[in-house]
Amino acid sequence: MASTLPPPMPSTMPPPGTGLGASGAFALSGAYPASQNPVSRALRMLKTQLNLAVGQREEDPERAWLELVSVRERLEGVVDGAREDPLLLADVERFRGKLEEQIRKLTRDVGDEVVAPLYSWVDLLRQRSKLEAEVDNARARVAEARASRGARGMPPLATDEEAGAALDAAEKDLAWWRGEVPAPPSPETLAVWTDLGGDALRPRLPGEPQVVRSRATAASALIESAQGRALGASSYGGSKLELLLLPTIGATALLASMFALAGAHGRAAFGVFSAGGWSAFAVAIAVSAFTRRRASKERRAAIDVVWHHTLFTEQTSSLDLEVGWLRALTAALRARGAFDGHKGEGGQLAELAKWRPDLEPVVAEVAKSSIAPP
Repeated sequence: MASTLPPPMPSTMPPPGTGLGASGAFALSGAYPASQNPVSRALRMLKTQLNLAVGQREEDPERAWLELVSVRERLEGVVDGAREDPLLLADVERFRGKLEEQIRKLTRDVGDEVVAPLYSWVDLLRQRSKLEAEVDNARARVAEARASRGARGMPPLATDEEAGAALDAAEKDLAWWRGEVPAPPSPETLAVWTDLGGDALRPRLPGEPQVVRSRATAASALIESAQGRALGASSYGGSKLELLLLPTIGATALLASMFALAGAHGRAAFGVFSAGGWSAFAVAIAVSAFTRRRASKERRAAIDVVWHHTLFTEQTSSLDLEVGWLRALTAALRARGAFDGHKGEGGQLAELAKWRPDLEPVVAEVAKSSIAPP
């Protein structure tokens, strides 16, 4: 009987022809296959860009230098993403060494007369990009502050004059709102506000400041007349006394009326008693209605007073934030305008753009790639 050989053990060596130092030599990198690892893909793209830059160094050394600097700026993100994978990190470090060697060699070969204006161009565009980012950030924060207080949107402020005019108007509005913020509501009114739903009441409440203020002014007088007792509460309405008194008086009046109509003797006496009973029943109903109406008015008054304080406080806070960002936007627009108008900055940028207009997009990419968002 022929013996059955066991299956061969799987080999742990890499396939023939794949060296350990070659890019893409490893089938797996961390938790991803090499073909799916986003850090590996980014590294391969940077390697391709490096090869293309080196290939055009003779024809266009300025563009080649800019491409190499662009690769160096974007390589930092790849390094951060590869820190958890020692094999990939080693590949990245080898690539970084090769990249730095190519930059030093190209800088030495083309000379300072070629590299110096490129350095200056990148630095100036980096400064200009930072100023532009500050302007955009301040614009976005102003829009957010306006939206938080329900104000209508406005066109983007393009100049420091427009921003200054908007700042003056906002400061006047802020001064008015601050002067109209009422005193904090009492614990009694806050208790009513909370019991009735609190912030859930907002959709049903007015938003016009004049209406809110006038309603709160009228409500304050009613709350003051309560003299510290629980607002919206009634010791009679809905009490056991009311539930006992109303049916008793009504039944008594009804019986007296029936005896007055049916009895021959004492008819006048029963008639008087019946009239008095119905009068007492009417008074009891009126008292019940009055106490309920007063409790309802007190609850509405408490809501008006709390809403007055809440709305005006929130509007003041949002306007204060908007004013702060408008000041920042005005300063950022002025700084950008001063940069553009200065011969040593904006003027030099214009001259460099005329020198090599084809390189301007590459310079802008290199400048922005090293700027952290505000």
